[in-house]
Amino acid sequence: MNSERGPAVRVRNLSKIFRVYSRPLDLVREMATGRSHHKDFWGLRDVSFDVAHGEVVGFVGRNGAGKSTLLKILTGTLDRTAGEVQVNGQVSAILELGTGFNAEFSGRENIYLGGLCLGMSRKEIDRKLDSIVAFSELQRFIDHPFRTYSSGMKSRLTFAVAISVDPDILIVDEALSVGDAKFQRKCFAKIDEFRQSGKTILLVSHDANTVTSFCNRAILLEKGSLLADGEPGEITKRYLDVLFGKGSDLDDTETSSHETDEPREVGITDSQSGAVLASDSSRTSEGLPGGLVPAPHERRFGSGQAQIVDFGILDSTGCRVEVLQPGKPYCFFQRILFREDVPPISVGYLIRNVKGVDLFGVTNLTQGTPLPGQAIGSVLEVRLDVRMWLASGDYFVTFGVARIDGLQYDSRNDALHFSVVETPGLFSTSVVNLQPRLSSHNIADEGELNGTPILHSTDRGI
Repeated sequence: MNSERGPAVRVRNLSKIFRVYSRPLDLVREMATGRSHHKDFWGLRDVSFDVAHGEVVGFVGRNGAGKSTLLKILTGTLDRTAGEVQVNGQVSAILELGTGFNAEFSGRENIYLGGLCLGMSRKEIDRKLDSIVAFSELQRFIDHPFRTYSSGMKSRLTFAVAISVDPDILIVDEALSVGDAKFQRKCFAKIDEFRQSGKTILLVSHDANTVTSFCNRAILLEKGSLLADGEPGEITKRYLDVLFGKGSDLDDTETSSHETDEPREVGITDSQSGAVLASDSSRTSEGLPGGLVPAPHERRFGSGQAQIVDFGILDSTGCRVEVLQPGKPYCFFQRILFREDVPPISVGYLIRNVKGVDLFGVTNLTQGTPLPGQAIGSVLEVRLDVRMWLASGDYFVTFGVARIDGLQYDSRNDALHFSVVETPGLFSTSVVNLQPRLSSHNIADEGELNGTPILHSTDRGI
């Protein structure tokens, strides 16, 4: 990143107000009388940040948080109400499918239209036309009207034109979520090529994995304001707090009755030590069981009708472990205390790496193992037996219990840290251990390469 030439993007006290009219007639009345007949909606309010050259920044937030509004202002397609915006470098943006394209034009004509809007000359577009069409993989349909394209085809052409500019700053607003998996992988490979060459990338995505694995910084927006700015893993955890934590829409729609109940002396005992792990009569202001202290990296939320009061990993002898051996069997477990009678439940496990990328997730429902409703005061232990398939590294486990319609009773995000020791025989960059066996075979001659008998073989396991 080059700081001597200033930031690639500089935003200071940026605000955007939209006028909202209840009826179309209110706009006419306002123009005729000069009296206000609208309500102000703050799309953005006093947002400030810098983006250095070469940074890859992910923007996250709920629908309506202001992400798309911000990017449209940065690209110049939307005016700001107040504040300052400086963009230093050539910008190419993928904001929405077919933005700037004419539905009646053919795909070929829209390449020229889109390219001219992005600042390319006609000669430059002529020179790049074949490569744009090839990247989009739309050779058979390039002369068909754009309106006949499927959403995936529109996505392909939009992206192919946008990246043909070779911009200094690439802005992508959730446009890669459409299209088949092969083309999505191709798009991300191209964006990664831009990243490796030091381009600045601003990316909006609702997929936390995309942000944590692809970006080196993330910004969380909420109700038009900048709520948090920092390391992607931490910001996506904050995003979970916004979605599901206290003050979220979920919290507002259903308040648990246990907060007004009389205390109930219900505890759970560690099967190994015999110590009481939690008592239902002691509850902190955070809504956590009084006998539990959350890990410093843990994010916890839920309505509280059920609480996860113990969890861990057991080896084959039943001992708790946090350093695991590759290829060995282990048991992940969680113990759940029910503060109220609840209907059938979903209990899950999720494993992430240190960057916050989801690597493995499972619930009793995905496994086809329904769990019935539970009575107040009962304790349920749910076990997950696995063979350690992860390669060496550090990982975090999220434990969760929910109603089967999605209401979270208790979600303990990144509550348990464990490590897998070095896995021999694999690349050091490996994430998973597929327990491979490498084999080779000597074949009689070149003429017998297609399905001939094997004369000799060697087999080596890793």
